[in-house]
Amino acid sequence: MIDLKKIYDKLPLPEKPNPYNFSAKAIKGFENHRIAKNFNDNPSLLILISEDNQDFLVANQILFNIKVTHNVKCEIETDRKVSHNNFSVVSYIGQNDDIKDVFLKTCQVLIKSLGQNPSNKKIKRTVDKFIDLFKAIKEPQRKSIQGLWSELLLIEQSDSPEKMILGWHSIPEEKFDFSFNKLRIEVKSSATESRIHHFSAAQLNPINDTEIIIASILVSISVAGLSVIDLLRRINSKIDDFPKQKEKLHLLVYSTLGIDIERVNDIKFNYELAKDSLRFYNSEDIPKIESINLPKEVSDVRFTSNLINSKHLERTVDNILKN
Repeated sequence: MIDLKKIYDKLPLPEKPNPYNFSAKAIKGFENHRIAKNFNDNPSLLILISEDNQDFLVANQILFNIKVTHNVKCEIETDRKVSHNNFSVVSYIGQNDDIKDVFLKTCQVLIKSLGQNPSNKKIKRTVDKFIDLFKAIKEPQRKSIQGLWSELLLIEQSDSPEKMILGWHSIPEEKFDFSFNKLRIEVKSSATESRIHHFSAAQLNPINDTEIIIASILVSISVAGLSVIDLLRRINSKIDDFPKQKEKLHLLVYSTLGIDIERVNDIKFNYELAKDSLRFYNSEDIPKIESINLPKEVSDVRFTSNLINSKHLERTVDNILKN
């Protein structure tokens, strides 16, 4: 897999301090496009505008430290040679090195969806994903790093991570982390030695003709452990042939992290402990408040359950997916 960060780090600063003068290198397999560096040492993705696509009607934007300029003539310095061409330019203009790395990783993922000769519509769609991602990075996180890490561990443990990603938060209004046809999987983690987890009543009470499985994981912070980014890298290596799933994985992880992206590499969990502790439970076997006992006027009921006396299933994540 192409490492755009390595390519970017090796690019020299361009000689001219011009906003549309770049030191750049063509992206292998997508040679119409460039990863580029400007005189402020900020990264850009240069998306080639072909002669047939000159009628670009999308407005330029500056949002969330992302600057987007369409159909602009750029001067490109490559191996001491200078060329000129028209590009849509997507640039990170902030100064945070961690977010700069996120930008480059995002380019690496989205370039596959973009393709060699994207239409204006596809360019706009790709740029919109950049904007949505960086908007999310500026917002508070939607769940804890521990929760996200645990969900990624479940994906990483599957022999078919691409299938897991398709079901991961696929229905925004759902109460479950993974949704498949007649299967729901909810991931719960505990930083203690006890399998005591928080639930909503909707997560444990029956749904017509649908199996609800709870994945329980014990986690422990460890400086020698794996971070969210480490797990993301492991999963990425398994899904090179699934660009759409890779795109979804990447965007979901970074948008879920929100402002915690700046410290995501500082928090690591013991991988072996978590992997060995993974257990699956049928929702029917977990202590709960039965919905039949709730008055119609009562909603959004939440409670804590201890799984110590609950029988776990002798199944792996892939066994569960097949059934």
